Amino acid sequence: MIRLTIGTNTKRSTVVVEPETILADVLEEQEVSTAGAALHLNGTLIPGVDIDNSLEELGVQDNTSATLIAVVKADSAVL
Repeated sequence: MIRLTIGTNTKRSTVVVEPETILADVLEEQEVSTAGAALHLNGTLIPGVDIDNSLEELGVQDNTSATLIAVVKADSAVL
């Protein structure tokens, strides 16, 4: 089991999932929109093509904790 903390611009939640769980499925179950979002898993940027990989395939080991951040950059953000 993996203790996964999911954070967005507006909320944070923690779920317990299996290592074989597909990242896209976790995001859908937690109602996290990825439209225009940058995904970071344990500080590493996750390319959109990898959203259909399992947490295990993305390098998260069983019996650990992980952090998934989905941040949408607002149009008004200053560079």
